[in-house]
Amino acid sequence: MRDMKAIVIGSGGREDALSYKVLQSPQLTRLYCLPGNGGMARRGEIINRKIEEVPIIAKELGIDFVIVGPEAPLWDGIVEKCEALGIPAFGPDSKGAQLEGSKVFAKRFMKKYDIPTANFEVFSEYEKALDYIKENGLKVIKADGLAAGKGVVIPESFEEARDTLYKFMVEKTLRKSGEQVVLEDILSGREVSCFIITDGKDYRFLPIAQDYKRIYEGNKGPNTGGMGSIAPVELGESLIKKIKSKIIEPTLEGLQRENITYKGVIYFGLILVKDEPYVLEYNVRFGDPETQAIIPIIDGDLLQFMYETVHSKLPSSGLSITHKYSCCVVLASSGYPGPYETGKEITGLDNVTEGVVFHAGTKWENNKLLTNGGRVLDVVGQGETLKIAKEKAYKAIKYIHFENMLYRRDIGEDSNING
Repeated sequence: MRDMKAIVIGSGGREDALSYKVLQSPQLTRLYCLPGNGGMARRGEIINRKIEEVPIIAKELGIDFVIVGPEAPLWDGIVEKCEALGIPAFGPDSKGAQLEGSKVFAKRFMKKYDIPTANFEVFSEYEKALDYIKENGLKVIKADGLAAGKGVVIPESFEEARDTLYKFMVEKTLRKSGEQVVLEDILSGREVSCFIITDGKDYRFLPIAQDYKRIYEGNKGPNTGGMGSIAPVELGESLIKKIKSKIIEPTLEGLQRENITYKGVIYFGLILVKDEPYVLEYNVRFGDPETQAIIPIIDGDLLQFMYETVHSKLPSSGLSITHKYSCCVVLASSGYPGPYETGKEITGLDNVTEGVVFHAGTKWENNKLLTNGGRVLDVVGQGETLKIAKEKAYKAIKYIHFENMLYRRDIGEDSNING
């Protein structure tokens, strides 16, 4: 479809990266962003209304295509609400969004369809969950519902496990999301992020990426929403075949058997244990910050590809991908992932001449660009090798400044490949 008006939903680095790529499509005539951020304000028209109003807004503005960035609107049924008004939207409906919206659903789905994942048990009572850990040792603790990246804890001591369960299940720090928990075996290995675009039956690979979740160098400190990412990650033909046959294809078959119509992205958070892939989690949207690393090495028309996918016309050739490597480094606010500072002026972006900078938590105020989130900017370098990509990203960072800027200096280093 030519002469397309599209809207990107969300306000993070992932959505700014999607907006950046959508703008390159010859199909696009106008781009809207809701609620957007400081970077997206330079790419499209910002709409200052609630995400819940998107279907009505899209109808009012004659929008042809809705691109949903974050998971919460998918869980809330934004896709079927848009489709009820005759507006196509990229992403699963609320039934498909259960793969991410409920850890319990996802784990039981994997067990039902024999998809390799860690052994697990489900608990809705604090005392029973605590007794299970006393008897069986430390486990990964996962809140059942959406928790903005704060619902998964790998405890390093019994005391940490006890306190986490108490916060989730008794104090209800995550509200309803933590009332039920999954306790699963801790697996050790290399973690990678695998993305496919699917029309529910067929699928196409995007470059495999790797996320660095810990706040500090050497993969230390608490988990975050992601402090950086690299792409592509080379896994070899044998391992790719296992991922397809043991994980991707059974997942799609399971969705069909459950009568779930799925047209969008599926993110497989994988861990490789002795050359065998296991699913740590599903996401039902593009990853963040993996998308920021992947987008610059996509050469094809992503907007057209997504539009055709929603209309069950998944292109046979897949997206054109460059032969370059990409390294994304997140610049965060002081205090992140806990309470963080905002309102700090950002300078130096005009001096960045190589690579691309995506905005994650920024806003314009009185013609000044200010920090407005925990993760503020995503600085991405590309090169013929990962080393070159990394060097370009860190070179660009030297030009950028805001007070108490926090970032990892080891993104992309081989010694931290499990990041």
